[in-house]
Amino acid sequence: MGELLYAFAYLSRGGDIFLNTAKRLKEERERLCLSQTAFAEACGVKKLAQITYEKGDRRPDTAYLEAAHRLGADVLYILTGRREQPALEDIKTLTAAIEVIEEALTKRRATLPPAKKAEVIALAYDILKGDAQGQEKVERMLHLVA
Repeated sequence: MGELLYAFAYLSRGGDIFLNTAKRLKEERERLCLSQTAFAEACGVKKLAQITYEKGDRRPDTAYLEAAHRLGADVLYILTGRREQPALEDIKTLTAAIEVIEEALTKRRATLPPAKKAEVIALAYDILKGDAQGQEKVERMLHLVA
């Protein structure tokens, strides 16, 4: 009887790990703003396979994970819960976002609480990363906030 309980506890722990992996896969797909269908197709599977991966009913294979990585998914995070080191390009964009925010706040002689400032920097980062006119949009956003 003790062995059965030990085996159940072992499988339960493994199941939790697997469900966490599934949760992180969904989180990465959503971070990339892709539907299950779009992500699945880009990774060479059908939507139903994507659903089963995100539910934790099935594990993706290496080809799927390689394709997910090419899409921009942090596969290390999906598998282990640890984030990859940010790419140099991301550091430059984040630095630019911080500089724009700090400059605008200084110009307006305004301050923001740390949590709000972090949100504004994250939003500025997203804008700058995806848009050539990002700096103008960040300036307009800051005008509304500060």
